[in-house]
Amino acid sequence: MKPIPNDYRIRSQMPLILLSLLLICLSTSNLQAQQDSPFPLELSSLNNFEYAFPEGDTLRNITKPVFLGEETFIARLKQRAESLEFDQSKDNEPRPPLGIVLCGGSARAYAHIGVLKTLEKAGIYPDFIVASSMGAIVGMLYAAGYSPQDIEFLIQALPLESFFTPVIPTNGGLINTEMFRAILRKIIGRLDVSETAIPIIITAEDLKSRQQIWIAEGPFDLVMASAFAMPAVFEPQTFDQFILIDAGATTIAPVEPALQFSNRLVISTAFYNRAMNFSSPVTVINRSVDIGKTRAGMAGIERSKALVIRNDVENLSYMQFTDPDIIIKKGEISAQNALEQLDLISRQELENAPPSGLLELRSKMHENLNKTIRDLQSGQQPSTSFTLRGIPILRLFDPFTLMPGETGTEARIGASLSFSYSKFKSDLSYFNALYPDPGKVWAIETALRVNPIDSLNVWLTTRLWGDYTPTSILSHNTEYWEIAGRTSWIKVYEEKKIGFQAGGDIFLKMDFSIANWQTCAFFHTAIPRKYKKFGPPIQPWYTANLGGFAENSVGLQNAAGLYGSLQGGFDSKWVSPKFRAFSKVSLNNQEFMESKYDGFRSSAARKAVTSNLITNVEIPFSPHELYLDISEALLLKGFELAPFFDMRWNSTSDESFHMDNWAAGLSFSFEARAFGLAPATMTFYASYSGSKIITLQFRAGMLLPE
Repeated sequence: MKPIPNDYRIRSQMPLILLSLLLICLSTSNLQAQQDSPFPLELSSLNNFEYAFPEGDTLRNITKPVFLGEETFIARLKQRAESLEFDQSKDNEPRPPLGIVLCGGSARAYAHIGVLKTLEKAGIYPDFIVASSMGAIVGMLYAAGYSPQDIEFLIQALPLESFFTPVIPTNGGLINTEMFRAILRKIIGRLDVSETAIPIIITAEDLKSRQQIWIAEGPFDLVMASAFAMPAVFEPQTFDQFILIDAGATTIAPVEPALQFSNRLVISTAFYNRAMNFSSPVTVINRSVDIGKTRAGMAGIERSKALVIRNDVENLSYMQFTDPDIIIKKGEISAQNALEQLDLISRQELENAPPSGLLELRSKMHENLNKTIRDLQSGQQPSTSFTLRGIPILRLFDPFTLMPGETGTEARIGASLSFSYSKFKSDLSYFNALYPDPGKVWAIETALRVNPIDSLNVWLTTRLWGDYTPTSILSHNTEYWEIAGRTSWIKVYEEKKIGFQAGGDIFLKMDFSIANWQTCAFFHTAIPRKYKKFGPPIQPWYTANLGGFAENSVGLQNAAGLYGSLQGGFDSKWVSPKFRAFSKVSLNNQEFMESKYDGFRSSAARKAVTSNLITNVEIPFSPHELYLDISEALLLKGFELAPFFDMRWNSTSDESFHMDNWAAGLSFSFEARAFGLAPATMTFYASYSGSKIITLQFRAGMLLPE
């Protein structure tokens, strides 16, 4: 028998070999499937199971957003597309609209202003905007027609902390935004979101339905207040049937609404990525919330395939509202770096003409903005709607603040019921004096403030003062009525400020006899600190007061004289010398009432005098960009370390004018801000006087205010 050729054997076994390879592949794939899914899901009866939600179950809608003003928004986008017939891609098809997404981030969202500056310089204008949280403040002002430069000017001229009022939390939040909305209406007017120069969508969350709300229509001021209503901090806003809070509670980047209309997007972020101390429960809670909203935001960003501008603000505090210039500059640089990474074709894809009429509108709005800001800085009160709020009283004295008709400079703690309507505001309060005079411990107060015309403000106040006894809180050793009134007129011309104030107090015993009275009036002028990025290395400033006074106290005759103060200095990067001079001189050689807080930083005893002059010299060292963030709830900044030298000069009726005493020492002060609100200034100082007395003291309030 002839041997069988090897190639034949191979050919004859080929079917068996192929079958074996097929079986190996099948087993391998099955193994892989088992590795991917350890359970044989194809055998499960759950594959054919579908849960039937009960009729009317609101959970079925929780993932579905509600779009308010959708039809109008789409119509405006179509109108914009028709006006840009030349805007076509290389295949001669119209390009999708260009959308800009502005993320939340509290103070860090100021970076969006710098981003918008850079984009406009590159010829990039949005067809529509989507924004949430603090990004909505920048986005809505920009959509209304303001230039990035005007938005920057606005937030520097009117600090945000002046817009908000702490309240007793009966409406779901610690801070009321009624004044913010009133000021916004004065700046913008009664604009509807559907009428902005650039179409915009604002995202918020509804507490009732738990749905996300996309807002493209409604009152401008209400929509903006809803956008940044941080849970538990700001009061939720009622809008139609919704109760709205900040959408930043669920996602930091509102990308989803933008993806409904375009894949041609620019996303400006303001993430928070600082190293934190997780031993604080407040920090743990904040980070727990941040995990979810950042994860959701990143999922949307990755799905968008957009140009992402990751602003270099991640190590800044979200409460750093006092440094807008620093944050804005970081936004400019971040946007420029992002654009430089694009190739020429990609950059050209982003170029977009400004909306029709936008530049002309900006010119008109710029003029109106300047006038409105001057009015507000001059003390003009915007009209508010009817509000009735419970307001906590926690006022720490400022030792150098002289308020005519306001003799009570003691710290106060209590509660007030406040009513406001239009330009009227009234309060009914009960409070305790933490640093009381004899016979002044508690008070019941009624107050009325009126802004009848322009920059004229009038205050009328009555107080019933009492002193506690060990037996009853309503029992008192002494009590009297205080009736006070004052008026103020201030006018701002560019950087200069002039004003006039007058007022008086009268104290009546319970038999209506006069215990004491005082009155004063003075003129005020100031050139405040100049905030210029590029300016002279030394920037001087000063404030001056000059006026007269008359007063009478038990055991003293009527005294009349002059009051004057001068403060000034100059600002530089590290050293900002300051000085202050205070004088109160009797012109009729009668003893006047002693000032409790005259700026002499020593506990050395003072003599009864008819003339009094205090001079203060300080040279503070201020690391301007240094700050401490405590548990993401308390921001400490504005640190100053200052050696000082105080001198006290006086004379009596039979004595020549001479230096009575001096005090030298060191002062340390800083500003404390909670949740970005107005700061409380804390000052510690140590001094040694000519009387050989060492004084260590803490005061709430600047010793040398500006």
